[in-house]
Amino acid sequence: MRFRRVAFLAGLLLALAVPAGAAPPQLELLPGHSFRVAGTRVGCWVTAPVGPPSVECGLWGRTTRIIPGTLATRTGEEAVEVYQRPLEGELSLRVQLLQPSPPETAPPASSVGNPSRTTTLFEGDVAKLAGTDLSCAVILRGDLGARCGRVDPATGAFVASSALVTVTEESALAARVNSRGIPSTVFYQRQPFIPSVETVDQELRALARAERRLAAIRRAYHGTRSGYLKARAAFRAIQADVRHDRYIAACVKFAPLLYNSFYLPGGSLNDGAGHWYLHSVRRIQAALCG
Repeated sequence: MRFRRVAFLAGLLLALAVPAGAAPPQLELLPGHSFRVAGTRVGCWVTAPVGPPSVECGLWGRTTRIIPGTLATRTGEEAVEVYQRPLEGELSLRVQLLQPSPPETAPPASSVGNPSRTTTLFEGDVAKLAGTDLSCAVILRGDLGARCGRVDPATGAFVASSALVTVTEESALAARVNSRGIPSTVFYQRQPFIPSVETVDQELRALARAERRLAAIRRAYHGTRSGYLKARAAFRAIQADVRHDRYIAACVKFAPLLYNSFYLPGGSLNDGAGHWYLHSVRRIQAALCG
């Protein structure tokens, strides 16, 4: 009985020491800092090439912070932008929304920061860009993503008439905040299908096995050497694209490979080993291309 009373008093003291409803500490972002949204490809980073810093968000790959074909955003105190990275060439601006004039007295900037730091954030976490009123929050909008905009430091509400952007693996949108602090969507576009990191690892191994099996299939159906070399080159090009996050380009390369039946003699894929080989490659295509 005495032990229970002591445990109760200890728990009561601990509860009084930690105020109920205390907000978790917010991540402070400085130029060079970035964060990832846990369990997704969504990532954001701070850039300051010229003038005030801004926050950019996109779908990260192995080798790039904006996977080709996908939508990304930039949030600054002067404007927000949604743009798309094509398979080749420069970024393409999809929409730009101007911001109201920034406050004359900006929040104080911190002088402490580790360059090139990346943090993983979870639903409900918030990251603020030091020296500005820009803030990013991890939210659930069909899927987890990052929503960035201008927030009043005193109230925690969106700045009236400001613009904000949201990026998830499913879509990107831009919205305008009305006088009551409620966002209204101005631009919305779905993201292209992008396979998960786990799927990419698994299907790269499957592509390597398919390439190795190609020689045996060619011998079984008396294919030509030139046809074999074309098919092998196509498999290697697909693997190179997948390794470098060019998933849409890789998917385009499946079409001639399958249409020409891996450059084997006609009827080779109708039954037997050829048919099962075709099925295995189609399964890889479906996993990578949706």
